[in-house]
Amino acid sequence: MPQSKVELKIPSDIEELARRISEHENCSLESVLEDGLAMLFSESSDSEQFLDRLAYFSDEQLWNLVHLRLTFSQDRRIRNLMERGSEDTLSHAEESELESLLRLVDRQTVLRSHALVQLQERGHATLQYLNVELAAE
Repeated sequence: MPQSKVELKIPSDIEELARRISEHENCSLESVLEDGLAMLFSESSDSEQFLDRLAYFSDEQLWNLVHLRLTFSQDRRIRNLMERGSEDTLSHAEESELESLLRLVDRQTVLRSHALVQLQERGHATLQYLNVELAAE
């Protein structure tokens, strides 16, 4: 896959976490960061390896994953495409876009679920969190 060079400023806690993971796995800091970005944005990422790394995340970072949601525009677009698809036929490009957005939702759901498991194993009241969230929906 072609690559681009990007200079990026990241918070020091993310750098620290990525460095711990890279030292533990004996790989480069760059590869850890690339894998993390791929898990969030790529449709062909190695999710198992990334999910194993959640054990190194702080509680705050795990809660951030739990609260990760689509952007407003992504959510609106999915709803629009699903509504239009139920009323009429979507173009090939629209079907591809919808499938891509739904895969993103699936990846976020998997991340969220694994983050909740990690938090529960650390003693957090994740079931209480889920019940509160379910009641709010």
